[in-house]
Amino acid sequence: MRKITANYIFPVSSVPLKNGIIVLDDTNQIIDIIDTKNKFKEIENLEFYGGTIVPGFVDAFTLLSYSGFTAKDLKACSTGDFNANLKSKVNSLQVDFSSVQRSINHLEAFGTKAAADLFPYQDSQSNKEKSKVQFVTPDENLIYQLAGNDEVYTNSISLINHLIMDICEVEVSNNHQFCIGTGSLGTHQRLSIFEEIKLIQQKFPKLSVWELIKWASLYPAQNLKIDNEFGSLEIGKKPGLNLISGIDFTNNQLTNQAELKILI
Repeated sequence: MRKITANYIFPVSSVPLKNGIIVLDDTNQIIDIIDTKNKFKEIENLEFYGGTIVPGFVDAFTLLSYSGFTAKDLKACSTGDFNANLKSKVNSLQVDFSSVQRSINHLEAFGTKAAADLFPYQDSQSNKEKSKVQFVTPDENLIYQLAGNDEVYTNSISLINHLIMDICEVEVSNNHQFCIGTGSLGTHQRLSIFEEIKLIQQKFPKLSVWELIKWASLYPAQNLKIDNEFGSLEIGKKPGLNLISGIDFTNNQLTNQAELKILI
């Protein structure tokens, strides 16, 4: 059993808790979350970290087997029907099996605990099963669209990352359930949701960091139907724990000095 606390705990499904305590069993499942009401007391074997604890990230969009899919391709797919264009482009590419493990290494290194792998290559399954990331193959009826699309679909993911921020007309508010996703090693040097959070925050400085973290965890988990285990800090879940330092609590923004540490 582990007891972990930090300056703040952000369950995502509820408001941040100052000096909250997360209790984990031996499998890293959350068995209790204690709201100390900011009346912090030393507890035996309590681990303290400076920063804010958030759940492990959920990447809504990876193409592990297609390093040949580039940033130029992603932008080209944005003209017209993104979902159809994406399928057509990927079908024209060669599978690059050597990129699969490198992609997995990136996701693990930057705090991603679950990810959607689009158009998976069958031979990559063993690599994915050995990883610390749970991979999901999206339902074939799930529609990917770019953030800011006016069309409304009942079974869709509104994708956002730094490559498409200038393409899409995004009206920033706290009622858009956007999902942050990366792509392939052809679109990104690092498959890092945390890097995406920082870049999106720079583009939209008025956007609350708490909302951005939802885009990186809860919303993609809900859309991929894995929120029973991932996406938020709740009793019974095993979402992983990331520690973020460098949050400006006065303005609720991520600063340029923000850093990520993986706790679990």
